[in-house]
Amino acid sequence: MRNLVLPALLCTFLAPAVLAQGYEPPLADEPPPAGGSDDGLEQGLDSFMRNLLDRAAPHLDRLGRDMGDTLGALAPVLQDIGKLMDDARHYHAPERLENGDILIRRRADAPPPPPLGDALRDMLRPAPPEDQRPDATPPADPPPHPLPKRDPENEIEL
Repeated sequence: MRNLVLPALLCTFLAPAVLAQGYEPPLADEPPPAGGSDDGLEQGLDSFMRNLLDRAAPHLDRLGRDMGDTLGALAPVLQDIGKLMDDARHYHAPERLENGDILIRRRADAPPPPPLGDALRDMLRPAPPEDQRPDATPPADPPPHPLPKRDPENEIEL
């Protein structure tokens, strides 16, 4: 026991002195010089990618806005579908038919499914015929002048 007391006391008193010496971690490798690359291919590729991204940025922004608007419009329908598929335990495992369709059948002992939401019902409603739609454009007027008759003398043979 005496043999352990002396080393323990030395560690206790010398530990603050060792910690006070200030440890510096080794330096990382030198970073490559900024802009000093001699590789023309690297500079050309960098320039190409910057130009490509600069030209594509407005189109990507518009695409993002359009997709956001579409997902925003579909959000109520997706919520209704989520409510309709209430609990996975009420359904059998999916089965694939020969024609590639996938069926997910509801179990016979499951409670009745929840009612359809308004957004999903509106989406599943068939569209009215073209002539009854409120936003349908009126039929186009006939052309003011009939087309000229075909003149074989003025045609070019291909």
